[in-house]
Amino acid sequence: MKAKKRFEKLSKAERKKVESEYHGMKAQDFKELMSNARPHTPAVIRLPEKLIETLKTFAESAGERQYQTMVKRWIEERLRQEAKIPL
Repeated sequence: MKAKKRFEKLSKAERKKVESEYHGMKAQDFKELMSNARPHTPAVIRLPEKLIETLKTFAESAGERQYQTMVKRWIEERLRQEAKIPL
């Protein structure tokens, strides 16, 4: 399976294919795959509704499917600039 392409960017047919591959995996293969997955910790930042709408509009015009992805990238870029450390 090609894991490089983000799931949310896949077409409906491609998503079904990926889901089918996951459901058909042996337990040990799935366990190995998941042991290599990067950990993710969800965080919540509350923003004013007007700002969210502006971010959504901006993300859409920039070709981003989700504004959160764009905001995450912006934060990472700014941290690299400010901290002068790789993230």
